Amino acid sequence: MKMHRKLASLYLWPLLVWLAIFTPLTSSQTTETIADPIRVQLAWMHQSQFAGFYVAQVRKHFENQGLHVTLIEGGPNINPITELQEGRADIAVAWLGNAWSHSTEGKHVTNVAQIFSGSSLAVVCRISAGVFTAKDMTGKKVGVWNLGDETVVKELLDLLSIPKDSVEILQQSPNGQDLIDGKVACATAMAYNEYWQILASGIPASDLIVINPEVFGIPHVEDGLYVMTNRLSSPIFKEQLVRFTKAIRTGWKEARIAPTLAVETVQRMAPNLNREHQQHMLESILGIIPSNTDEFGLFDLGRYHSEVNRLLSPGKVNPTPERIWTYDIWNALKKEDKNTTPLTQATKFYVSSTTSMLAFKILVYFGVFTFALSGVLEAINRGYDLWGRLVLAFLSGVGGGTLRDLLIGGDRLPFYYVKDLTYPLGILLVVLVTSSIVAAHHDAHKSEIFKSTKKYADILGFSALAITGAAISISSNLPWFWAPICAALTCAGGGMLRDIVINQEPSTFKGVIYEEAAVAGALCLVAGFMIANHFEYSPIPVFISLIFSLTLIICLRLAIYKYHLRYPKFLGGTDSDSH
Repeated sequence: MKMHRKLASLYLWPLLVWLAIFTPLTSSQTTETIADPIRVQLAWMHQSQFAGFYVAQVRKHFENQGLHVTLIEGGPNINPITELQEGRADIAVAWLGNAWSHSTEGKHVTNVAQIFSGSSLAVVCRISAGVFTAKDMTGKKVGVWNLGDETVVKELLDLLSIPKDSVEILQQSPNGQDLIDGKVACATAMAYNEYWQILASGIPASDLIVINPEVFGIPHVEDGLYVMTNRLSSPIFKEQLVRFTKAIRTGWKEARIAPTLAVETVQRMAPNLNREHQQHMLESILGIIPSNTDEFGLFDLGRYHSEVNRLLSPGKVNPTPERIWTYDIWNALKKEDKNTTPLTQATKFYVSSTTSMLAFKILVYFGVFTFALSGVLEAINRGYDLWGRLVLAFLSGVGGGTLRDLLIGGDRLPFYYVKDLTYPLGILLVVLVTSSIVAAHHDAHKSEIFKSTKKYADILGFSALAITGAAISISSNLPWFWAPICAALTCAGGGMLRDIVINQEPSTFKGVIYEEAAVAGALCLVAGFMIANHFEYSPIPVFISLIFSLTLIICLRLAIYKYHLRYPKFLGGTDSDSH
């Protein structure tokens, strides 16, 4: 036993000494902390374009967030994305087009927050150089920075049917100097910067034409925060990004409140800057930075997909980079602000995109026209004339949608059937065709085939309108609990209006299970969208949720018809015929 103890002591003590000496050293070398320095590569030289960053630094907002931040000046020969990829920066302020074209295998970059919500990029040309219209760029020299603006110029040439080999695209000097000196006929310029410097040089506005690429349908997503994608696997780094975004959000908020002081802060970084020019620049910049702090940092997927359509055009930039954007930091920031919502921005975007698709519109058309058919048949059974049939058809088809859109307001007004003549023309056609069939065959609407057709058309139309009502409420940014309400209102509101007109009590108030199926389907849809929150890069979970919820409502309605399901009498059920 003593021998075993001696052997244990002989091997154990050296091991404990080794751990005591080397373990703390190893941990301090490899453990990442919030206080680690953050190097931020700016997209250009010090100027009011980055006023919010400077204010955050001077006012110690970075320090208050526990961050040690170094702002690195950019310039004409410095690509912020390249600096990021080469490890000389932790965060880069850059344009999407630049990030897209430089994001390659093993060097993927990701947008974690968007600073500018709009675009200021323009192509400025001199009339004295022979450019009177955009088409006159043919045979001219065009200056670019090669920071993603060159792809915009090339796309503009394509849209104008100008051969690229007829235009000489050159690397331009800063501040629009090449355009001022007449070395180029046109040059890319920022409306908040170079344009003002060109005017300040003495060139009159009457000698300039300003070509806005967005007028030609060429979107341009500008200043955003980009990081190396592989670093997002670090919880510490992600926490740093949340705190950094929060700090610059405060910096930009204070720059908006006190722009004069913000310009003074800019001049601390670069004392030789022209104060008046920086004041003009800041005023322009604040116009494309969200004034609502709740929207600061939000990456607009609508603008992104518009630019992607350009970037993915044949012969353009490389295919879609991996994870070029993420809402992880935005979601974490909202959570810290205690301003979270059940559905993420990505899910809301996919829902909104779905409601704009042709397939979704066809679904709405089908629901409206089948409900219009039920209104026509009710009018025929009551012996109404053509006008009466048309009124009941309209009430049945679009009455529920009208009540829903009155509730939502905003972009839902004017009403969808006012903006799209397909609805009134389709309802008119339903009335005329049905009336013609009944006129030719007086008892056609009483036949079993006709009744079965009406029953199943009602089920499908009901299901279509219920799902569309729920989806439209979510795409209109209503809280999630309005989805079941809008679903029930869309599919049953028209029937209730029709019953009021014909002085009939709605059967759904007397024990018939009807709107409840829409409510159940809408709740299922919301649950599916919450699952879709976890798949921010794919709209497929949203599509699956819509299809599954639509199928659920159809099955519920079929079961109600087949088994004559009703409320029990103690809850108000009666023996009257079902709806």
